[in-house]
Amino acid sequence: MGSRFQPAVTLPILVFLQIIPGVTGQYSIIPPDSPVLGVVGDGAVLPCQLQGRIIPEKLSIQWIFSGSSTESAVATFDGKNPQNPFLEFAGYRGRTEFFPSEFHWGNLSLLLKNVRPSDKGKYTCSVFLENWYNEVVLELDVAAQGAEPSVFLDGHAGNGISLSCRSQGWFPAPSVVWLDSQGQTRLEEVTTRSTPGPSSGIFDVVSSMSLEPGSDREVSCRVVNEVLNTTRESRVRIADFFFPSPSPSTWMIVSLIVLSLDLGIIGAIIARLRKKAKKDEGSVKALLSKTNFPAPCILPRCTSQKKDGDLSYVFTNKSPFNKGSCDIIANLIMN
Repeated sequence: MGSRFQPAVTLPILVFLQIIPGVTGQYSIIPPDSPVLGVVGDGAVLPCQLQGRIIPEKLSIQWIFSGSSTESAVATFDGKNPQNPFLEFAGYRGRTEFFPSEFHWGNLSLLLKNVRPSDKGKYTCSVFLENWYNEVVLELDVAAQGAEPSVFLDGHAGNGISLSCRSQGWFPAPSVVWLDSQGQTRLEEVTTRSTPGPSSGIFDVVSSMSLEPGSDREVSCRVVNEVLNTTRESRVRIADFFFPSPSPSTWMIVSLIVLSLDLGIIGAIIARLRKKAKKDEGSVKALLSKTNFPAPCILPRCTSQKKDGDLSYVFTNKSPFNKGSCDIIANLIMN
């Protein structure tokens, strides 16, 4: 305990400690019920309440900070030095203030201004009277609520799109939750990264996820500060045209498949028609062979013509083949 105090007050402390048994019970310091919460950039009061029948004017107060790996003096008040009773130490100059007008009420608290992330830790309030000494330890939590997050479309990811949610100014590192249109946590895989500032210690956060076609297009990004129990949230709806269209190669493959199917069908139809034509030609030839046509025309050449809506076949050979023969052929073909 003695190693934390400055040399100027070490000797009185030793003297006070020797006479504590004779004055125990005259004074006491009320410990705080819970940690003090300080918001970055604002002020935080570190409470130290002394109880006693009469609070002497010539008291001394010393505040010491204990961090994760450091211990340093913050500020002192020396009632025996009325000309210059207040003293601030490096890192706290211009950021501390006592309440001397309330000392007689036992209020020995310290106002810590412009709270920083590095102020998080334990603080010891040590009180020295002429014949009494005691101390109390309290904890200061530090937090900061960042800016409203923004959702960005980073590009295509496979058949879907890649989204990112970004926000600045958080302490400690926040958590990020992605929600759907019903306010439920989304099932997509999420990657979140928080980066502290090199000097400020304030965190910037980036969270990413991929949205696939057919999934819920309404997306919310919620950033949560667990210490302050506060959130910031942004909601967007992704339109269909942001999703990638099928590539030209895909369309080409689909077109070739459809074209192949069409050609196959057309080829089958043509083959069937040719087969039917050959069959019909064979039938006509067989019938003509049984018909007694005048020589020398075995297979007369006829052509079709349409007149007044009626279809007829007309003989075009220069042979003694008469119109009746063409009519016989027409009937054979039509039937």
